[in-house]
Amino acid sequence: MTQSQQTQHTPVLIVGGGPVGLALALELGWRGIACLLIEQGSGEIDAPKMNEVNTRSMEFCRRWGIADAVRACPFPADYPMDVVAATRVGSYELGRVPRPARRMQQPGPHSPEHLQVCPQHWFDPILRARAASLPGVQLRHQHRLEHFSQSPHGVVASITDVQSGSRYEISADYLVGCDGAGSAIRKTLGIGWVGKPALSNSMHLFFRCPDLLQQLGVAPGTFFTLTDAGGLWANLRVIDPAAGLWRLLFDVPADFDVANVDREAWLRRALGKPVQVQWTRVSHWSRRGVVAERFAEGRVYLAGDAVHQVSPTGALGMNTGLADAVDLGWKLAATLQGWGGARLLDSYDSERRPACTRNMLMATAYYEGQAQFNTGLTHIDADSAEGERTRASIGPQVMAHVSRVFQTLGLQIGIRYEDSPICISDGTPAPADDPAVYLPLVRAGWRAPHAVLADGRSTLDLFGRGFVLLQLRDQGHGNETSIDALQTAARTVGMPLQVLSLSEPTLRSLYQQALVLVRPDGHVAWCGDALPTDCDALLARVRGAGSAAAGVAAGVAAGVAAGVAAGVAPSVALSSAN
Repeated sequence: MTQSQQTQHTPVLIVGGGPVGLALALELGWRGIACLLIEQGSGEIDAPKMNEVNTRSMEFCRRWGIADAVRACPFPADYPMDVVAATRVGSYELGRVPRPARRMQQPGPHSPEHLQVCPQHWFDPILRARAASLPGVQLRHQHRLEHFSQSPHGVVASITDVQSGSRYEISADYLVGCDGAGSAIRKTLGIGWVGKPALSNSMHLFFRCPDLLQQLGVAPGTFFTLTDAGGLWANLRVIDPAAGLWRLLFDVPADFDVANVDREAWLRRALGKPVQVQWTRVSHWSRRGVVAERFAEGRVYLAGDAVHQVSPTGALGMNTGLADAVDLGWKLAATLQGWGGARLLDSYDSERRPACTRNMLMATAYYEGQAQFNTGLTHIDADSAEGERTRASIGPQVMAHVSRVFQTLGLQIGIRYEDSPICISDGTPAPADDPAVYLPLVRAGWRAPHAVLADGRSTLDLFGRGFVLLQLRDQGHGNETSIDALQTAARTVGMPLQVLSLSEPTLRSLYQQALVLVRPDGHVAWCGDALPTDCDALLARVRGAGSAAAGVAAGVAAGVAAGVAAGVAPSVALSSAN
């Protein structure tokens, strides 16, 4: 057999079968793009790294047709989602944030979806099943990337079938590394990190104890932060209440003897008394706050933990990676379908690197904020007047910190591609960036706001397949001619464009602009009261064929690097790139 006969071809080769790789395969398959995903492991999850699918990720799931499956995951629908701060789980509570069980939760005013608890051992199979159901998507587990090479025309990868030991080659138009924190692809490209590579050394202890809270006499809760004389040192989270699966997370010194970890001692510190449990898994990992120097090189792209490592404080890690997959997915599809411009894929780095930096910096700040509780707590768990005074003093402070970590809607759905080279800004300053508060603004680069339409759908349900021009006021004075010109310009380059005329007063009031051009990922590309006279130039810009893209991208990259190096807050880091 000749070399050409041995080499298989796929438009997109994805390396890594975690949630980000699966989401990218799903996004591409949903858009009709064939792809091959390889994963060196079996795909089985015995120690889930993520537990929450946030609001924006649920909006993606809604588009992919799996939101109902996520909501129906085995986490009990009647189990309270309370967040509790305590000295020990069975000792003194410093405060409790009541959160309703899943059955009682309702979407808020800004999204048709809301955050769902769906740990990775349930979430990954949902993604995998949906991706595998799409024509053109191939998933191969226990297949390992050995090495790759690229040229201006594509990528050739050498793959080993782990079970048989046989080796074969795959040629691809594009390679995407979703191969995790230790990404061999990133290392091969020589891409380094910017940020804090050593926030802490951390441990996960997984165990089963179905009646743990009953034994301790504690009201049900999902997440317990633990603050004792040594400070805010750990959290205990229920993974699967029905099976009694729990995870204890805490930091250890750099020279900690992981092989001989005294699990019982750490558990006694967390619970205050010995409890019989079934130990299932121990993992040791490094907590980092870093973003890659760049997200691509040539025809090789990176996503997820391969380009950003985010402290789990705030539950932003996997969810940040899913947004990578959606941003990259529609741009790969547009390029492969022929209507994406030559600079469209360059905007992946320009958009996602600032957004990932924003999330990374906030998660790092949440984690480092725990240090404020490291002193003055000698008597916090004492049954004495001094103990009561200590708890009364520190309790509100701990609860304020915990509440901040769990109030991140501004980060979840407030993704803002302020300086995107493929969005056309009106030049006004960006509003202040508050991670807790979402601003439903129609602004270039921002997620188009949710509103409920007369037929019960969300505006978000209008977006996804291609570009959408929302026409929100009665047109006249020649605007019909402009829209005809826009549609003609789109047809000329093969760009999918749907024009929707909506007259609902609530939507007009929220969106304010007469015309809003929305991208396939649901972000605003342009908005205004009248289309520009040159519709060809407008579409060239938003599909990545405009001449202004390269200069804007360079400005974004320089600003992000400066912000991360300085360790400044996201609003400062991003404003420095304006």
